[in-house]
Parts: sequence; structure tokens; C-alpha cells
Amino acid sequence: MNDSANSDALPRLQGRGIVRKLSWLALVLAVGIGVHFALQGIIQSGDAEKRKGPDLARLEQLEATDPARATKARAGMLKYESICRLCHHRTGIGGKFTPPITGKTEAGIETLLKLYRDGVQMGPLTNLMAPWAAELSDEDISNLAAYIAML
Repeated sequence: MNDSANSDALPRLQGRGIVRKLSWLALVLAVGIGVHFALQGIIQSGDAEKRKGPDLARLEQLEATDPARATKARAGMLKYESICRLCHHRTGIGGKFTPPITGKTEAGIETLLKLYRDGVQMGPLTNLMAPWAAELSDEDISNLAAYIAML
């Protein structure tokens, strides 16, 4: 009877060990991700100027000359801030593990995003980029390209 009681207790102890290991793993991953983004300068404390997007003067100038295009770029800016900024930084310079996207043409950006959306394997980061691109409509892609081309 004593052996039976001991064998019942073992699985519970092993289960607790697995939970403890998974908890530590989750903590280490969370800290690692936080350090990664902090090093990229994406997470910043205090200085609101550092958290602002790129200079909006270009966008305002575009609004004066081509309001329809400026509307596209503003919509792209909102999408960029909610999706792309996390990895590519507020100015599109990329980070330690993500490529820069500044300096690319609008057509080039549209092509890349559509290829990612279609699941075309384009390099080692395709598995990170494809799920984000899969959620984008043609209009989203066009708007993002208009904005990113301004960075």
C-alpha cells in the first residue's frame, strides 16, 4: 500500500517540475524579447520625441500638393505604427535581426509585401514576415508602400 501511494505522488511531482520549467522558459523568453526591443530603441521611457514617427513635414507638404496620395500615406502610417514599427523601428532602419526598409521604392515594397503575403520563401525571415503580410489587403499594401517610400 505504501508503494502505491508513492507511485501516485510521482506523476504529480513530475507535472509540477514541467510547469516550473515552462514558467522559467516563459520568463527567460519575455526578458529576452524585452531586452531585444529595448536595444533596438523601440521601447523607450520618458522622451516622447523619441517615440514619435518620422518628420511629418514631408507628409504635410504632400497634403498641400497631392491630397489623395497624402491620404494613402497617412493610412499607411497608421498601419505601419500598429504592425511594422515593432521590428523595423519607427524610421524603417531595422534592427539587429530585421532589415532596413528605408530607401526602397514604392513598387518594390508592394512587390515584397505581396510575395510575403502569398507565402513565397524569400529568405530566413520569411517565416516571421509572412503571417503579418497575410493579414494585409491590397489597399493596406498600397498604403504601406506609399508611407514607407517616404521614410
